[in-house]
Amino acid sequence: MKIALVLFTALLLSQTSCSMAQPPMSTTSLTEQQRFLLKSVQQTPFSAVVKITDVSIKPANDDSDMLWHIYSARVINHIRGSLTDRLRFAMAVEEGEDAIIPDEPVLLTLCRASDLGLDTHFYWPGTGAMFEASDELIALAQKSAKGVDMGQTDFALCD
Repeated sequence: MKIALVLFTALLLSQTSCSMAQPPMSTTSLTEQQRFLLKSVQQTPFSAVVKITDVSIKPANDDSDMLWHIYSARVINHIRGSLTDRLRFAMAVEEGEDAIIPDEPVLLTLCRASDLGLDTHFYWPGTGAMFEASDELIALAQKSAKGVDMGQTDFALCD
């Protein structure tokens, strides 16, 4: 589960419902990556373009084969969720996996970390949560975020 500038999953988009404030945008002419970005923005509570600045590693208390990579980032372009200038998010990885800091900003979709005990704001929900911060994908994410219900409390991609 190595981090790359563009993480993409072969997981087909499931047919989960999401609360929409506006009708969903047409996805017929979009690529699989673009469709997954739309779903990720709609089904996680936080999205932003960030520059990852630091990473620390902590052991997972309940599994000796797992670690937590704790990333710190500066928010460049807020898309959805709480406004913040900086954030920390946790990523569960298998022991031995590299903690990589991308050279360029990335577009992240994250879940709220309420009870991880890691002093983080968010956690990384898995493959398909980090995208290249291209102008095209940022515009698509912003458009998707404008169509979500601000009162949404159920997020299919979050535990």
